[in-house]
Amino acid sequence: MIPEALRSPGLVVRENAPLAGRTTLRIGGPARWLVDVLDADSLVAVLQYASAERLEVLPLGKGSNLLVPDAGFPGIVLTLVGAFLATRVEPPEVVAGGGVSLMSLAVTTQRAGLSGLENLSGIPSSLGGAVRINAGSYGSELFDVLVAVDVVSRQGDRRTTPAAEIPHGYRWTSLCETDDIVCGATLRLVPKPAGEIAARLAEVAAKRKNALPKQPNAGSIFKNPPGRFAGKLLEECGLKGRRIGGAEISPVHANVIVNLGGATAADVRALMDEMKKAVKEKFGIELVPEIQVLGAAPGRPAPSVDTAFDGG
Repeated sequence: MIPEALRSPGLVVRENAPLAGRTTLRIGGPARWLVDVLDADSLVAVLQYASAERLEVLPLGKGSNLLVPDAGFPGIVLTLVGAFLATRVEPPEVVAGGGVSLMSLAVTTQRAGLSGLENLSGIPSSLGGAVRINAGSYGSELFDVLVAVDVVSRQGDRRTTPAAEIPHGYRWTSLCETDDIVCGATLRLVPKPAGEIAARLAEVAAKRKNALPKQPNAGSIFKNPPGRFAGKLLEECGLKGRRIGGAEISPVHANVIVNLGGATAADVRALMDEMKKAVKEKFGIELVPEIQVLGAAPGRPAPSVDTAFDGG
């Protein structure tokens, strides 16, 4: 039964909702509550309810950097829709909601003759998820163009923070250490002929199509170590094609695990353990996961569930 606090026109609530179909790996059990949030006031309300009930909260994004346990997620899984899908172009700046996909944002800015998102355009991420982890690809990262970030805390407090005041680095920001939900952002781009931007978008799309396997996957499994490519290290360990259950280390890219059909979260985690161990033994390098593995350690799960790809 849906709690009274979640019965709001600004919320669409599903109980015990399957999550596998909402992740790009197509793996995982149900969410206790799956909540589509249509506006900021409703986001505040659901976060305050979760805080009062001590429920874990997971902003889903596009589900492209996420491994959901086979038993599911016991708290509230959020998707930002409605007002969070809006984009406003104010050249050279763009203001967009946290639920906007990077691809749609890149297309919108291309049509407006604004450059800066081309290299990020193929990342299957929401803007909110991309901001949270400083998503990047092909030598660019989101903080290159980020001006300000709109967040809502677990207590329901809203604030806008200048990007320059947010510590960040490779596939990380200080937002990863908080429960804050990124609900919007302002970007500053560079005017450029729309045709040139479109050509780069097409080039990036072609590169990604050739670099990643076609089976369900979550993108890069591990971050690139400093000065190295995780995919190259894993390939030199002879791991391409290694399979456990329905999960396989892709023959196309050694830093990508694919779901061949019927794969479980346990299968993927077992492969990840083998990958880490092999690289540690052969090169003495400790690989750090880029994918968010829910339930991998005590405490709340890592809240960023969108991915990036940089050839690693």
